[in-house]
Amino acid sequence: MHIELNGISYHGYTAAREHTSDRETVVFIHGTSMDHTVWNLQSRYFAYHGYNTLAMNLPGHGFSEGPLLTSIEAMADWLREIVDRTSGTGVHLVGHSMGSLICLQAASGYTDSKPLLSLSLVGFSYPMSVTPVLLDAAKNQPAEAYSMMTQWSHTSQLGGEPNPGFWSPGMQMSMMSNANPDAVYQDLMACNDYAGAESALQNLQTPTLFISGLLDKMAPCKLARKHAEASTFASIEQIPQAGHSIMSEKPDEVLKALQRFIRANPIPA
Repeated sequence: MHIELNGISYHGYTAAREHTSDRETVVFIHGTSMDHTVWNLQSRYFAYHGYNTLAMNLPGHGFSEGPLLTSIEAMADWLREIVDRTSGTGVHLVGHSMGSLICLQAASGYTDSKPLLSLSLVGFSYPMSVTPVLLDAAKNQPAEAYSMMTQWSHTSQLGGEPNPGFWSPGMQMSMMSNANPDAVYQDLMACNDYAGAESALQNLQTPTLFISGLLDKMAPCKLARKHAEASTFASIEQIPQAGHSIMSEKPDEVLKALQRFIRANPIPA
């Protein structure tokens, strides 16, 4: 699906299913220098089990046109505009890493006519500080940044794949290498500079699920757990033997957590 805003075409994956006005819509947002394919299993499941599905490519990422956006707030504003143009009875937002910050910020200023039913924050941490060595590599040697992020995102570089024939570190490297070379620096800076999560979390009244890998080095589980425990609207799923690339390392576990949570928060009868 292509959605046009101000003459610019943005791409969202729908699993070849037409959206209908009588279904809830699950919107997936990827992380730094990624694209919609990180949600392949999860988006396909919901598309074929009674939901509209939209796994968006952020501006300047994947098949989406337009310039890169340089702040989480700008990306959240863009996401709200995208959601405003979707059909459906209500919306579930799901974001990974940088995408979790975008979804949180979008939820904090959500005013669309379709109710926001739930918020799922995968691989979330706040603050999402980025080490200077990674920022320097992202700015001056993107390939080195891709390598660092891929190593830090996975619990193992050797085998252990849940799906035969896949090698998720290699797939991540390939995805990032095919991306806009400026995306990794701009995205990491946006994460590093974002200061709105405390306010957004304090004002949040949407049912929220944090999904974290217990071995996540890039977004430590303890930070997500702290925010989940501080909110009456939030809960957390902590997945063993998973790092930051949790959708590829533990795809079934992530899907089952989303299934339970999204089904538990339907449009009010």
